[in-house]
Amino acid sequence: MRTSLLITIPFVLLLNSDRVVVSTHMYGDLSGTRAVQSTGDSSLADEIRTWTREMTRAFDDAGTHVTGDAVVAVRSAQRNDLGDLDGAQADAADIVQEPFSLITTYTWTDTITINYLGNDKEQAAAPLTDFEYRLTMPGVINSTDPPAEVNGRTAVWRLGGDQEEQTISASATTVRWDAVIILVYAVGYLAWRLTAFLAHRARLRPRKI
Repeated sequence: MRTSLLITIPFVLLLNSDRVVVSTHMYGDLSGTRAVQSTGDSSLADEIRTWTREMTRAFDDAGTHVTGDAVVAVRSAQRNDLGDLDGAQADAADIVQEPFSLITTYTWTDTITINYLGNDKEQAAAPLTDFEYRLTMPGVINSTDPPAEVNGRTAVWRLGGDQEEQTISASATTVRWDAVIILVYAVGYLAWRLTAFLAHRARLRPRKI
């Protein structure tokens, strides 16, 4: 059964927020968390809270915090199987798919939609709005589409609010240290056995008088 955690952003939230951040954290077993954080004027605290809840209906509420004239509303998902999310795809090519490789390759694809009211104000403001998508993966990220700002295991996209649907993807790799250790042990064991065999042969070889 797929979990309905598709990200749909009400454009009115982008229009009235100073910053909207969508975050996804993938773990090595393809589980992960997703969170949405919206920052805006404290006078819109109730509205921002409502819009953020509409954006993430299946998420739990991580609270709303007011500091000075700013309000921060956070919606955070419990840890889920990311491969079961609607609109998203999480995969890993590990020892089962690539038995002779010493690395695991992870891939992540996510689709974000924006829900417009379709009025003139939104149409005029859409090209001027944006939001941030942050992705953390189990390994070092080596490719993103569209291009993102990458720092080790984290990629950050700045996406425009003028497209109804946007898809981002990334791949990352990590070393299979368990396989490396087994390989080193096996090579060491074979080297030890070969050395012992050659030493035994040398002892059995007749000596010249």
